[in-house]
Order: sequence, then structure tokens, then C-alpha cells
Amino acid sequence: MAPLPLIRPRWETTVRSYPRLVPQELVRKAQELKSKGLSNYDIADELKVQPDTIVWLLLKGKERASIHPPHDVFVDWSSLASHGNRMAVIATALADLERECVRAKDFDEPDVIVAVEGSGLVLGVAIAKELDKPFAAVRPHRVAQRKFAGLVNPSFHGVGGKKVLIADAVLRAGETHRAAIETLKKAKAKPVGVIVLVNKSGKSKIDGVPLKSLLQILPLTAA
Repeated sequence: MAPLPLIRPRWETTVRSYPRLVPQELVRKAQELKSKGLSNYDIADELKVQPDTIVWLLLKGKERASIHPPHDVFVDWSSLASHGNRMAVIATALADLERECVRAKDFDEPDVIVAVEGSGLVLGVAIAKELDKPFAAVRPHRVAQRKFAGLVNPSFHGVGGKKVLIADAVLRAGETHRAAIETLKKAKAKPVGVIVLVNKSGKSKIDGVPLKSLLQILPLTAA
């Protein structure tokens, strides 16, 4: 009997025929940040995408269309971040996740909630309020494409000798949060965990510190 012809699943054909759609708002944001003098790495931090994605977004329309985009995912959480009530609900959910992790002994009860300065700062404040904990903020230092230990913002609560929980909105690769952990350790604090709304990294720990999230974005790969 002759072998049957190979028939590709309809979903595969359909997916491959989709055009490469680029949210124009994302292109506009990248261009706006570039016009303000930010480096591609700083823009990648702000938009929580890969630096290669920023290079691609900043290309002109025809040039961009001729080049295959990097494999990346943009998390647009502006509909949450721009409304106080919605942010409060997200903070409640993350606080509930923190309590669950403490009960399960995934990490110790923190003394202070620490936000990484940037887009997740307000969310960190809301989580600290929900947990009735003091609030602090940390600012890692960037040199070219790398992040290093920076400063703990002196305007907020001190962290010396305290157990601290790092809170943020979106974790891309974990480099910023690794630098935040290093910063806090140099300030004599003990990072017990990292908690985020969205984890894009696929990691469960950052430098040995447990990483927990409400949502994970995981690539599907062949076994």
C-alpha cells in the first residue's frame, strides 16, 4: 500500500499565514523614549521586552517589515496600571499570593515590601498597603547592557537588618531583580522572595531567591 500523503494540521497553516502585526502604540512608545535620550537597554527595561526587540521596533516601516521580528512577548498592562481601583484589586491578589507563600513556607514573612523603581513602583506601594507593611524602593545601576547593585531610596523605609520582599509588575529576564537583590544584600537586608504580576522569564528563582507570580508566560517547545 502506498504511504499516505503528509497532511499538515489546519491550525498550523492558519498560524503561518497570519501577518506580523506590530502594535503601533508600542512603536510610538519606543520612538518617544528614544527621542528623550534613553538607550535601547533603558527602553527595553521600561517596556519589559528584549533589547533586540527595541532595535527592531525603531526601524523604519518598510525596513521593519522586511526583517523577521525577534521572538518576544509584550505585556501591555496599562488598562490595570492607569486605574486605581484595578491596581488595588491586583495588589490584593498579590498580597494573597504572598500570604499563601508564607503559609507554605516558600519564603519567610517579610518585614518590608520593596519595589524596583520604575513601572512597578505604584503597585509595590499598593501591595505594602494591603499587607500593612513598611514600603521601600530600590534603584539598580545600569552600565551599558548590564545591571549592577545600585541604591536603596533614602526617601522611604530603611531595609538594614530587615527581611524584604521585592515586588514588581513584570519580570522580563530577571537581570534587574538580580541587581535589586544584590543592592539589598549590600544594604544589610535579607531578600526572602520576589513577587510579580507577570513572569516572562520561566524562572522560579533569582539568585537563589524564590520567584512567585500571578501569571507566567512560557514558550511552547518540542519535547
